Amino acid sequence: MARLNARELSMMDWKVRGWSQRFVELPVFRRHLAALDVDLTGKDLLDAGCGNGRGLQMLARTFRPRRLVGIDLMPEQIERARARRTGARLSVADITATGEPDASFDAVFVFAILHHVPRWRDALRELARILRPGGVLLVEELHGATVRFSDGVLGTSHPPGARFTWPEFRGGLADAGLAVAGDRAVLGSAVRSFAAVRAPR
Repeated sequence: MARLNARELSMMDWKVRGWSQRFVELPVFRRHLAALDVDLTGKDLLDAGCGNGRGLQMLARTFRPRRLVGIDLMPEQIERARARRTGARLSVADITATGEPDASFDAVFVFAILHHVPRWRDALRELARILRPGGVLLVEELHGATVRFSDGVLGTSHPPGARFTWPEFRGGLADAGLAVAGDRAVLGSAVRSFAAVRAPR
């Protein structure tokens, strides 16, 4: 995973980003779960790429998990997440090598971080590995064209290898042993939300 530059870090702190997570992304994830008839209350949850911890706060309030874990590549983000006092176990880790045991989570949440990961296919395989059979991966992501626009107009800097299309992303999920169980537009073709289920092995 690539580190965020100063512009990207400031964007993560925008109030509009928090608003999006709370009122758009999480409700879409909850619709996926309802469609799957999955209740994550009291379950083991991971926020992969937890950043400043805002997503962890929402997961803690919404699901009251038995165990909540957050990982991020950037130590400074982990410290900021720790200051939110969510009760989560936090660690510095790469999303392609989390260090978590096999089949240890009922659900993994990814709030738009894979477009920072050149080896995003490896990340999907790793997240599938740590999901329990029947566990759910919930991902919100940006289309490669959206990422290119952001780099050109907003001054962000994303790795070219992470600019995937939706068919490529779906292929990556399948290659990781994950079955797409839901695919919802968040902002048309620019941003989408996926729910994928790990098949028994």
